[in-house]
Amino acid sequence: MIDVKTAFLLWVIQANTLAILLIAIWLHARDQRHFLWFGLGFLLHASGLGLVGIRGQIPDFLSIQVANTISLVGFSLWAKGLAALDHRPAPRLIWIPPALWIVGNLVPFIRDEFAFRVSLYNAGASIGFLMLAVIASRARFSTSRNRALLTFLWGAQAIAGIGYTVFVLFQRPTSFSDNFFGIWMGTIAVIGFITSVVILAKITMDRSEEQLQALVRTDPLTGALNRRGFAEAYQGLVESSPLETLGVLVFDLDHFKQINDRHGHTTGDRVLQEFAQVCRSLLPQRAVFARTGGEEFAAVLAISEPRDAALFAETVRLALADRSIPTDDEAISVTTSVGISVSPLRSANLDHLLSEADLALYTAKAQGRNRTSVRAGNRIVTVPPSREESKLQEVDRQADRQVAILNRISAVAHNLED
Repeated sequence: MIDVKTAFLLWVIQANTLAILLIAIWLHARDQRHFLWFGLGFLLHASGLGLVGIRGQIPDFLSIQVANTISLVGFSLWAKGLAALDHRPAPRLIWIPPALWIVGNLVPFIRDEFAFRVSLYNAGASIGFLMLAVIASRARFSTSRNRALLTFLWGAQAIAGIGYTVFVLFQRPTSFSDNFFGIWMGTIAVIGFITSVVILAKITMDRSEEQLQALVRTDPLTGALNRRGFAEAYQGLVESSPLETLGVLVFDLDHFKQINDRHGHTTGDRVLQEFAQVCRSLLPQRAVFARTGGEEFAAVLAISEPRDAALFAETVRLALADRSIPTDDEAISVTTSVGISVSPLRSANLDHLLSEADLALYTAKAQGRNRTSVRAGNRIVTVPPSREESKLQEVDRQADRQVAILNRISAVAHNLED
């Protein structure tokens, strides 16, 4: 059986190695702050135990009061890291373990007796494990199985720590060498730590894999899906939609090349981001949205009837036209042309629907841009139609925008049903 100091040394080496690795990962991914908190937690916990391990070679105040405070702060930082992993703020209660130790050492009979100090430290550590278990049980990261394993593991360590605290109070050991049961508790604690690290590593690897997959499927500029992600999401929508009709919309930003030439590519990028934000904010629940190339975007909607797709397209078109986009020189307005195709869900084919929507888009652009064209069968209906332009402009001037939209969609639906 190894002695206590050797066990402390082995744990300090392993924990510090892990701390350096985690902090190095954070330095390359500053947005992943849980790596920083976990790394600092291991660094402080190991440093505290290292100071305890060299007791007798340094002043008692450093090897007892300071060392155990630092070690218990490690629990607080682990809790902070676990909350960061779940994208939630850490509760203020995470600082209870070191606070309990500091307050307890203000009491002379606790500070001066080995058994009371050991009990106090283990009570703080048990509270730390309990906090970790509670945070894990309420978290939303990873799978429910991994969260349950962490909750069980840390909950068991909290219970074991409480039991050991009571045992020490009754046995009253006077030193580590007089506390044989403490060696077994330390061994169990190390095994628990290693097991929890393995589970957290699995969770982190799974998250990294998900992030890589998201990067593969997502346009980095706008955050919309790219073509690959669009095709995958389309298939998922087809398989899960309770509705019987699909509408495919193709958006093309009007005169986008002129925007780039006049205001620069930075402004062009901002326009693309603004448009993507408008579309995502208006997107219905059963829908998919993507940037399919350049200034062209596409959406797939599960709909009850063609007017639903046209209503969404018109809402986006008018919302974009009403938005003022700042540039270095002046604020600009941007418009979009929209082409729509519809198909029964059972016979829907994405490539065919995109081709049909492209044909409708060409019609919208040919009739003056800033319009929505719907293709159904061999017919294409444009909103607003050129022959009724003046009439619809008068409607826009006299009616609320939502009423105007509904009037236009009603006209489209009427033409499609004729």
